[in-house]
Amino acid sequence: MTQLTITNLTQIQRGQTLFKITRLSAQTGDRIGLIGRNGVGKSTLAKLICGVDSASTGRINVDSAVTYVPQMVATHDKSGGQAEFQRIRTALMAHPAALILDEPSANLDENHQAQLIKELQQYPGLLIVISHDRHLLNAVATRIWALKEQHVTVFEGNFEQYQDWANHRYQQQLTDYERDRRQHHRLQATVNERKNKANQIRQGKGMTRKERGNGRSLLEKTAGKMERNAKKLAKRADRQVTPEKPFEDQGIKVMATDLPPFTGKTVVSVRHLTLSRGTQRLLRNANVTVKPGERVAITGPNGSGKTTLLHRIVTREDGIHLSDSAQIGYFQQDLTELTGSLTVLQTVLAHTKLDENRVRQVMGALGLPAQFYDQPVHSLSGGELVKVQLVQVITGNYNVLILDEPTNFLDMSAIGALQNFLSAYPGTVIFVSHDMSFREAVATRELSIQNQQLIDPTLTAVDDTLSADQTMLRFKIDQMMLAEEVDWDEIRRLRKMMK
Repeated sequence: MTQLTITNLTQIQRGQTLFKITRLSAQTGDRIGLIGRNGVGKSTLAKLICGVDSASTGRINVDSAVTYVPQMVATHDKSGGQAEFQRIRTALMAHPAALILDEPSANLDENHQAQLIKELQQYPGLLIVISHDRHLLNAVATRIWALKEQHVTVFEGNFEQYQDWANHRYQQQLTDYERDRRQHHRLQATVNERKNKANQIRQGKGMTRKERGNGRSLLEKTAGKMERNAKKLAKRADRQVTPEKPFEDQGIKVMATDLPPFTGKTVVSVRHLTLSRGTQRLLRNANVTVKPGERVAITGPNGSGKTTLLHRIVTREDGIHLSDSAQIGYFQQDLTELTGSLTVLQTVLAHTKLDENRVRQVMGALGLPAQFYDQPVHSLSGGELVKVQLVQVITGNYNVLILDEPTNFLDMSAIGALQNFLSAYPGTVIFVSHDMSFREAVATRELSIQNQQLIDPTLTAVDDTLSADQTMLRFKIDQMMLAEEVDWDEIRRLRKMMK
């Protein structure tokens, strides 16, 4: 039986404490979901457990070899999903006593996700899964390690059960905080009231001079009693420990910047396209048109050609016509371009026309606060690298966004921010994502690659979704509202056009 014990572990990174763990333990048969926001140290903890890195202080004892499958690296001979699944299968076929998987469902299509879940449920050893995939965590994890604010909270159950418990715990902590804060304020108010009353008694307010003279000793006695009582209450207030307000993940919003003007009725036109990767045929005689303002999701099994199709659109291959007024922001799975020596802020500023203050606002909204600005890009985690590239795309001067699996490695808050941004984006979006919830929230239309055919079921958005023209009008109104001098007549005119 494999036994893992972590004792008094502290990890310091770039001069800052990443996490402190007093004690953690696990053994054969445990299936642990390790969760937390990007950059809190999940992958670092995994590397410490399997011996890839060394801890700053503390002890990690594990009596069996640990197999670690890190976040996927770039690959060019097969799709990201195929490469990821092959790495996991190779690890499982070795029958390791302990296995750590870092974002194993990234890039996997629905069929491969189902197969992965089945195999992990049957895995007999000690399993630790680092993931932001709620479906995977609910299906596989029997225990949650939640890494948050430098500490690990252990919960027995899956992710959904943990989330219910965490929400209830937060509400209880918030209730306790508000109650204690009110008590402290009432106590302090009573102290101030007694002090003021003592001063009023000494001053003899409301009494004649004769009454003040006759009752001076009594007044002093009463005032002194009031002051002593106030001091006792003040000491009690000082001893009372008011708990800190519990931490709450704030919803984050990112708004589109001014877009380059777009002219024409078609963004992308694909005619009689045959697509191959090496000797493998991916598409035959594909035909499709994408109009301005559409948000098109491309689906299909791993290896069917989704990424290849996006790349061919960007490079304007034969059979693909791209409007001359299309300015493309391209997010791709391969993050090797972000491994240079530039800092995070330098990397983003090199790809935008926005001023530095606006760039900092967007970075903060996507979970890249000030402490990241001066860090070299090569030191970031997978999720942080994804965020940097997304910031480059969001702050770029583009009216067409082409995104290949943009939610991979993102924490749930960042996924929500990206989802809100794209849903309100007035330009055109073409994207690939295996996250069904994300697709349903963002896409106004879906194309599917099946058996070398590009199928266009001409799906439309729900009835209350704004048309492309209405989306652009709403965007113009939002921009005008941000101006120093608001043209209300023009805003009213645009609002009438939306009705």
